Amino acid sequence: MLGFSILIILYLIFYFILLIGWRNTQKMNTKKAHSTIKCSELTVVVAFRNEYHNLSVLLKKINRLKILPSKFIFVNDHSQDDWSELFEKMNSNLIATHSLNEAAFGKKSAIQEGVKRATTKYILCWDADIQFEDNYFTDVQKLEVADLIVLPVHFESKNIVQSLGEIDFYLANFVNQASAYWQRPIMCNGANLLFEKNAYLESINLNAHAHILSGDDMFLLRHMIKQNKKVYCASNQLCRITTQSPPSFLGYISQRTRWFGKSLLIKDGLLNFWAVVQFIFTVSFFSFFIYWAIEDPKTFGLLFLIKCVLDLSFLSLYFFSIKKNILTFLIPFYGLIFPFYNLFILFSFYFKKQKWKGRKLYQ
Repeated sequence: MLGFSILIILYLIFYFILLIGWRNTQKMNTKKAHSTIKCSELTVVVAFRNEYHNLSVLLKKINRLKILPSKFIFVNDHSQDDWSELFEKMNSNLIATHSLNEAAFGKKSAIQEGVKRATTKYILCWDADIQFEDNYFTDVQKLEVADLIVLPVHFESKNIVQSLGEIDFYLANFVNQASAYWQRPIMCNGANLLFEKNAYLESINLNAHAHILSGDDMFLLRHMIKQNKKVYCASNQLCRITTQSPPSFLGYISQRTRWFGKSLLIKDGLLNFWAVVQFIFTVSFFSFFIYWAIEDPKTFGLLFLIKCVLDLSFLSLYFFSIKKNILTFLIPFYGLIFPFYNLFILFSFYFKKQKWKGRKLYQ
């Protein structure tokens, strides 16, 4: 029990560090910006591949926007569907389409193509499968200028598997925002990412990681950090977009395995530090629970209850702030399966060839 008591004390310290960092990041974002981004200086780049349905929904959403950016550039990454017919009646002054040549492929190349064709100072990257509010670009004009701005991404769920995927994603975001206050962000999501065009061109270094089809967002963040560019996380609610959580368990594992892989490959010491801390806590709690479940189930129940109370006490504040209260009730269940799910992802990464959008993930 002494070992468990020490573990709980360290766990409390860990939570206090995260909570203080997260709350201060939110406070910083409520301050009035000295210099903001103008929509006339902004181009939206959307890279896509075989996303006919998603594009049809996205274009309808764009038509309902109250304020518009200077341009939307859609870059086709060798799609095999009838995507072009969706753009035939669109306003060509607002929306442009381009296709990658035969020698280029992948989301990274598509984004780079869109960025090079843009004539504005700032670029906003979107995925084709996102949803957003009609006043999205009203909020954009409240953002403090920077070389890279990590914008919020939220998931929508329709079943228990998707909801568990949401918890996983939001906990990572919680750590990311805390890390942004204490030192810097460690993660970003290319579904909703804003950056300065010249800073991107100076930092991207695409040749170093073009063989890895995923990770356009994380590699860009890493290179920006290395070059001491100004980077920050925006508020949880400002310029928020939503996307569907993977609909099946296999889809969920495939996505998380891909994310795990790119996290390893970017070789970020701070990101690895947070991952090691999480791993140590996970293994420690799991070991205690296994031991006491065998030796004394009543003691196991008590220890598990203590951990659940701590998790709910701290994490409910964060989930309340992002309006995901219902997910807090799944946290105890998530805590039980988390070690097994981590092991499953680890084995999937090393023993199964990963694919993304019909291609090998690592070329």
